[in-house]
Amino acid sequence: MSNDSPQARIHRALTVHRLLVDPGGSGARTPPAAAHGTVALGAPASLPSVALGEVLGERRSRYRFGPLDRDRLSTLLGWALGPGRTTAAPNGPPRTLRLNPSAGGLDSLDVHLVVLRRIGDIAVGTYVFEPSAHVLHRTGTGPCVEALGSCLVQPQFAARASVFVVLAGRLDKTLVKYTERHYRTLHVDAGIAAQNLYLVSTALELAGCAVSGFYDDHIANLVGLRDDSVPLLAFALGGCGEVGEQR
Repeated sequence: MSNDSPQARIHRALTVHRLLVDPGGSGARTPPAAAHGTVALGAPASLPSVALGEVLGERRSRYRFGPLDRDRLSTLLGWALGPGRTTAAPNGPPRTLRLNPSAGGLDSLDVHLVVLRRIGDIAVGTYVFEPSAHVLHRTGTGPCVEALGSCLVQPQFAARASVFVVLAGRLDKTLVKYTERHYRTLHVDAGIAAQNLYLVSTALELAGCAVSGFYDDHIANLVGLRDDSVPLLAFALGGCGEVGEQR
């Protein structure tokens, strides 16, 4: 581990990150108004009894989305990104690890949701998912389609999907333990989380597509990222709007 401070490592990682992103110009739309509140999702349902090989074979990116119901959204978040096994710690209380593995078992990712179309009692707006309590914390309220579209290289995702999941890397939780090299493994963590989203959404017969074509500053502003967090990957989600071969 480097002998300098975590703040210095975070600063260097953010400097590198800013050199690698497309800021997207000045076309960002106004994000939804700030809001507070909590939506309890209820316990995730059991996954369908489907063979892993079948899910792997059917897994693909889908671009045509139908309506998404609340129960399947809850189940997807719980099984793809929720809490998993609890393990004993050598010096401290037991730790519950998430079902999306991460380097060092750290909670390296925050999961933000942009709800584009009302899903039961989940209103349109922005949220952050708290896996341990299986709840959504509201961060913004109001229409999001145009605001999200201005963040994307392909704005049609905002016009089609029901929900946009944004995976953000927490530099403050990771660079306190590792050097700034861990900036790279944060992207690995996000890729593993995205594969979980693909596999669970396939099992639940949902449509999903990983999206990396976004303007970092715009999407960070939309979901209200912390200054020491960076957007890594997004995932467009909805009900399966088309059955058949897609990529």
